[in-house]
Amino acid sequence: MKPRNREINIFNMSLLDILCGALGTFCFLMLVLFPYYNQDKGHSKAPDVPPGVDPKTYEEAMRRIKQLEETLKKFQEFAQQLEAQVSLVTAQNRQLQAEAKDLRQKNQQLESRNPILAIARFNNHNDDLIEIYVEDNCSNAAGKHAPPVDPQHEQGTFWNGDKFARSGGLAYFLVRDAPKGEFKVFLKFLKHSSTDPPLSGYVAIQSSEKLEVTPTIYDTREKVAVLVAVVTVGDDLKQTIKIVVPKEWTTPPS
Repeated sequence: MKPRNREINIFNMSLLDILCGALGTFCFLMLVLFPYYNQDKGHSKAPDVPPGVDPKTYEEAMRRIKQLEETLKKFQEFAQQLEAQVSLVTAQNRQLQAEAKDLRQKNQQLESRNPILAIARFNNHNDDLIEIYVEDNCSNAAGKHAPPVDPQHEQGTFWNGDKFARSGGLAYFLVRDAPKGEFKVFLKFLKHSSTDPPLSGYVAIQSSEKLEVTPTIYDTREKVAVLVAVVTVGDDLKQTIKIVVPKEWTTPPS
């Protein structure tokens, strides 16, 4: 009797048929699905080209657009730099305009420094007091004017730079800056006793060009003011002196 073969073989022809069939099926599926497989998942996909446009022309246009964008950015930066420079120049121009305005004002002040000097000299008795006051029709930037002559009270100067002094029989008034206008020279008798002899004296007016002297003036009253001269300054800043003292003040009292 022949002995039975008790070995177990799992790799028989049936198993090989199954494995070959499965491998063939896998290869077939890979060949079918291979065109649809892409590792970059669309990242390297070329841009869509509009229909009817040459791809080379489209790529060239895209490069040109990129160049234009870079050029536009450079011009924007350049425009910002120009704007900053314009702002700086504008600020410097304003500063120069302010300096020019200040120089013009200083020049006007220098041009108007055309002084007028009025001096009064009278005989003095006891507590007599005289004063010279110059009234003008000028105004400052704020529209202010010098106060008019006041025969009842002592008056000083109004404008910067003017000088004055008064005493018993001597007084003077200096106008430092005399722009275009009219300057009236008043002689004020602030204090004089009626029991004292009459006051007598004169007023000398000195301009930049000439000297004028009034006739002898007589006075027996107090708290009075008399217009003795008018100085006119023209457009060319030339000064004209006109003696206008009333005749009754030049007549000796009886």
